[in-house]
Amino acid sequence: MTNPQSALIIVGVCGIVLLLIAAKSRSHIILNFVFRSATGTLLIYCINQIMTVSGISLTIGLGPMAVLTSGLLGFPGVILLYGIKIYGQL
Repeated sequence: MTNPQSALIIVGVCGIVLLLIAAKSRSHIILNFVFRSATGTLLIYCINQIMTVSGISLTIGLGPMAVLTSGLLGFPGVILLYGIKIYGQL
């Protein structure tokens, strides 16, 4: 094996390792987003049920934008949605 071939093999192996590391970190990000979306949706549903039982007409719809907001921002996103709803009723 010549010297340029060895260098290409080493660079190729390093590139494959870097791609595997990047794929692992991306799957972690996607899994984290899905977990936050599910948790945020469940939290919105529970808060809506508590408010309905209490007689408060301050509920957030469970549409794609609410799920996306809770997925991207997490718990602060859920608080933000309720803050926007309260501001809209002022």
